[in-house]
Amino acid sequence: MIPERIESYLKARHLGFEHRLHHRTVPAQMLAAAEHVSGARVAKTVVVSLDGSLAIAVVPATEKVDLEALARATGSASVQIVPEASFAERFWPCEPGAEPPLGLFGMPIYVEETLSAEPSLIMRGGTHEDAISIDTSAWISSEHVRLVKGLGIVRQ
Repeated sequence: MIPERIESYLKARHLGFEHRLHHRTVPAQMLAAAEHVSGARVAKTVVVSLDGSLAIAVVPATEKVDLEALARATGSASVQIVPEASFAERFWPCEPGAEPPLGLFGMPIYVEETLSAEPSLIMRGGTHEDAISIDTSAWISSEHVRLVKGLGIVRQ
């Protein structure tokens, strides 16, 4: 079940979404498989530190965050991926690793530009069993995301 805090936020922002329930999946690529969609349609949330301030980077499930591209886009001198244990309480009531990329959590959101071409995206719904299908352009507009070209790089 999507945590009430997340569901209320989505409804208050008038973000039409579809709740999807699936078997427990942790890696983003497994979420794509469970939802029967390409990994290019799954918005993977990665929490990063930009000069000591937390932010959300979002890339397709098939990619990893290019920290150098994020540093260039933000003008940050220090960009690092933050371990889940360091930020888990900030995303209450989400399970660690199941954080949706929403402004609800008070962090800027940087998104791989290629995701904006998808008509809808799948993202975590706060648990490893719940997902949200959401209109991409409505989400980008509502959450004031900053699109970053080259934020995601294919994993090797």
